[in-house]
Amino acid sequence: MRALVEFVARPPGEVPGHGIDTARTAMVDTVGAALAGAAERTVGILTEELSPAGGPCTVWLGGRAPADRAALLNGTAAHALDYDDVDDLLIAHPSAVLVPAVLATAERAGAGGAVAVEAYWRGLVVMRALAAGLGIGGHYGRGWHSTATLGAVAAAAASATVLGLDADQAGHALGLAVSRAAGTRQNFGSMTKPLHAGLAAADGVLAAGLAARGFTAGRNQFDGPYGLLALYGGGAPPTASERETQARAIAAALRDPSPAGLNVKLFPCCYATNAAADAAIELAPRVSPADVAAVAVAVPERGLQPLNAAMPQTGLEGKFSMAHVVACCLVDGRLGFDAFTDAAVARPEVRALAARVTSSETLTAEARPGLTFAAEVSVTTRSGDTLRVRCDAPRGHADRPAGEAELLAKFADCVDFGGAEVPADLGARLHGLPERATVARLFAAEHAGARR
Repeated sequence: MRALVEFVARPPGEVPGHGIDTARTAMVDTVGAALAGAAERTVGILTEELSPAGGPCTVWLGGRAPADRAALLNGTAAHALDYDDVDDLLIAHPSAVLVPAVLATAERAGAGGAVAVEAYWRGLVVMRALAAGLGIGGHYGRGWHSTATLGAVAAAAASATVLGLDADQAGHALGLAVSRAAGTRQNFGSMTKPLHAGLAAADGVLAAGLAARGFTAGRNQFDGPYGLLALYGGGAPPTASERETQARAIAAALRDPSPAGLNVKLFPCCYATNAAADAAIELAPRVSPADVAAVAVAVPERGLQPLNAAMPQTGLEGKFSMAHVVACCLVDGRLGFDAFTDAAVARPEVRALAARVTSSETLTAEARPGLTFAAEVSVTTRSGDTLRVRCDAPRGHADRPAGEAELLAKFADCVDFGGAEVPADLGARLHGLPERATVARLFAAEHAGARR
């Protein structure tokens, strides 16, 4: 699709102010989430298997590796705790893919912060444009994990921007990435879900690097009869009229990108539970878990789609269980890293309360192109009283954005939890990326003490 290629290959231009702000947030939040994931078995196993033994790019948890391998490790770590950002327009985690791809490619190419920010923004716009063309609700509803399917193409677009590929090269980079687009929601609650983000980042880096050297892909990778839009759109192959509608939707999204920001998570679990967590925490001081007869959670239509573990057996499954999340919030009055260990999901008081939690897609809410992340939690006591709290958007959502101070506080908590040694001012460096002359020294320890 020519519009996508021309968008990726156009000369560097001024990123809109909201695009710069979005990129600042994404850089801080994504690296922080990755540093928090340092101790996860997912990350440990992957690191052992890949054995990063040197290269031009920084592995955020320590060491160096080739660009695609660094992107794979960093992207997987960023999504390992499900604590990275979410985009309503995508029903996906864009930054866990885009930030590792952009920083690895920029470090290898010796690029500066301004180029990295532009690359991130273009990748996000491409990802949103494809979501608009596909009809993201149907794509996600059929079981595709859009972080992976759209992320690989977006990462290729971002990496191509860093490398300054021309239109012909960019077309081949995007075409290569289409052949790597994969990932299903059946893997939610397993180690493979965060691997989706890492693989998409790595595939995008590799696609752009190969295209820069003259590697080719077939034409019409998006709107051809066997292209991405036909294969991932579902149902019968699109008619000529439907293909034209898809093309117009993509072109419009590229021409006038949405100013919507990203949703920063303040709870380390699936975002489909976050509004309910906010509501349950508000209810917690008003109820005693022993007095709770039943808990009903209502979310908008399709709001339970990302969840697949009603009564989890592991901490990882607990991140995708509405019952476990709400029970933890009512019992503890908070929700942190410690709620998602194997021991935490086995706690008798939490498990007993979780068994009394039911969820339904019955909440009326403003319709959005992707998913609407709202929830209402109703607690019925044994005496028959009902207490109810509605949360239309969890704290940190684009409608209730996290400020710089809150963002940096989350970053510091992530560093402390993960225990990685990083420069003391790394959060501020990441926030200031647009003004940095080079990405290469971003994680270097000079002029700053290390912190754990």
